[in-house]
Amino acid sequence: MKKPIIGFTVAVVVLASLAFIARTWLVDEKAQSSIAATSQNTTDTGIGPSLNREQAPTNLKPAAPVLSGTDSPLLPLEPSNVDAATSMANAMKNGDPRAPTIIHDTVQEAATPEEIADPKLYAQYEARQNMRLYKGYVKAAETEIPRLQADIAKAKAMGLKPEQIAEGEEKLRRIQQMRDQLASEHPEVLKQ
Repeated sequence: MKKPIIGFTVAVVVLASLAFIARTWLVDEKAQSSIAATSQNTTDTGIGPSLNREQAPTNLKPAAPVLSGTDSPLLPLEPSNVDAATSMANAMKNGDPRAPTIIHDTVQEAATPEEIADPKLYAQYEARQNMRLYKGYVKAAETEIPRLQADIAKAKAMGLKPEQIAEGEEKLRRIQQMRDQLASEHPEVLKQ
């Protein structure tokens, strides 16, 4: 009794497979002819594949021109052939040509071989370098403080926002505070 059921099952599977293959073959053939007809219809009418001549709208306005990067008022950037990553790598390696040059007004004193060999002498070398730095800060603060005070007075006269004026006043306060702290901790910075 099992043999006829197995034979019947095999026959059903084979027929189903043949039906599937025939259907796929026919659908592919119909799809190819449909695509060919659609592309022919599209090139003839200029209408997309889902519309025919009767369904096409009659009151079409021409599309707005597409703006390129140089035409757009929102994108005033000039086109560049340089990749951003390449540009950044070059700037890291060679520096940015647009950056202002750094002018060092003092040449740092190098430690002597004796100072490098002796920890006490090297501590004295470091103390001299720190003192030079502190003196430089106090000297720069003495010229910067009057300039900032004048800028704050000018900003108040022009009626700038209180937040902007407060920012300048805070900067002035911090410079004065650091100058006073250095002068109290290291009175020798006031000697020229």
